[in-house]
Amino acid sequence: MRKLKRTLKIFLKGLLSILILLVLLLILSIPYGRTSEKKMIELGVNYQKIVIKGVHILPMETNQVLYNQNIYIDNGSIWNITPDTVPLFADFEVIEAKGKFILPGLIDMHAHVFDRTDLPQYLSYGVTTVRNMMGFPMHLRWKEQLKQNKLIGGNLITSTPTINSGDNSGPFHIAIEGADEAKVVVNEYIDLGYDFIKVYDDLDSLQLNAIEKTAKLKNVKIAGHPPKITLKGLLNSSLVSIEHSEELLKFLDKKYSEKSMRALAKKIKASNKAVTINLLAFNRINRIVQEGLTYYESLQSTNLNPVTRFIGRKQLEVYTKAGPKYKAFAVNKYRAMEKLSKILNEEGVTILFGTDSGPNFIAAGPAIIEELQLLKNAGLPEYDILKSATCNAAKILGRNDLGSISIGSKADLILIDKNPLNNLQSLSKIEYVFSNKKYYTNTQLDKVRSIGEDKQNTYATIGLFLEHLINK
Repeated sequence: MRKLKRTLKIFLKGLLSILILLVLLLILSIPYGRTSEKKMIELGVNYQKIVIKGVHILPMETNQVLYNQNIYIDNGSIWNITPDTVPLFADFEVIEAKGKFILPGLIDMHAHVFDRTDLPQYLSYGVTTVRNMMGFPMHLRWKEQLKQNKLIGGNLITSTPTINSGDNSGPFHIAIEGADEAKVVVNEYIDLGYDFIKVYDDLDSLQLNAIEKTAKLKNVKIAGHPPKITLKGLLNSSLVSIEHSEELLKFLDKKYSEKSMRALAKKIKASNKAVTINLLAFNRINRIVQEGLTYYESLQSTNLNPVTRFIGRKQLEVYTKAGPKYKAFAVNKYRAMEKLSKILNEEGVTILFGTDSGPNFIAAGPAIIEELQLLKNAGLPEYDILKSATCNAAKILGRNDLGSISIGSKADLILIDKNPLNNLQSLSKIEYVFSNKKYYTNTQLDKVRSIGEDKQNTYATIGLFLEHLINK
């Protein structure tokens, strides 16, 4: 009888797995949205050899503008740069810049791409590289589709699924129990094609050490939240970037004093760690706490994936009911985040630009302009802000071909009307984007943006999330 029960239990478990798989396959077969793949890849102009004539260059490795230059692009890379007074080389299609400004495509170093339409939406705002910070199987497919020109978008660099430990692991995290399991998980994920390792809050020092040793053997980088280790342990770790300046507040004194901030910043600088600032996520919370339903409801008009919108409501609605005590706490915390971000930059820490798009009603694309402005409001100079989203980011990614305008660099470029070093808001009006051997005019970018706003439907998104939950 006992043997029969055991056999029946195995049979029912297998049957349930088959049913879940069938439902998943059905959901994944549903079209993502109204935009066909053919319509996506028809946008943009393919080119072989072009010259951008009479342009003012922001190379980003310095804050000196190179006025009246010609940029020659051959097969997606910058071939030459000459003064506009030099006669043009033959056989290059000419794009007349007429004194507009050009800078490297922006790099969002902390994004959560839960919808494939986030990729064209990002591109329409001048983001030509996205570092996705919580990998799902879908991201491996989207990477390949971008390379094959089957999706509109720039470069997608994706972490592994978030590696965590303990009972507080999120539903989409992989929760490991020991050092041996850490090694297995890292090997599996990197062999599947994920680009780097994402670590999280509740990993202990033994688990992190195992991850670091395996990552070194695999020659991959590690980034993420500070695990459950000391500040000294964090600064001696292999993490190339610490995600969110908010996560560093726990290493300050209770008053968030400037003295403790500068001491921390100097230690981080000495450790050669980068910090992804990201003010927008807690700014959302603080504004909802202070402004209540007025601001919360205004966020509902943002073009969001229906599933991430639902998650955002669950995350943020509670803050509309915050009392006086939490209101005071939120104001104090956000001011500390602003101040720390400014001090990190002043002390020479490599700062990185990241929007934390995905959760908290933070939409890919529009969040770029919001985060840029918040950094400016915090007192960071325009050049340092743009550097955090270009050459600083490229340095941490280990990509010499991104983040600057120089001979041999990849032609990921944004052409705009006015100098963003004088006004960051000039980035909200883009004339051309150059990415993946294509260029997009402002008219085409409007179409790309409308594709980006045509979000995946609920069923397709649930299917992708289920796929991750089954495979993680």
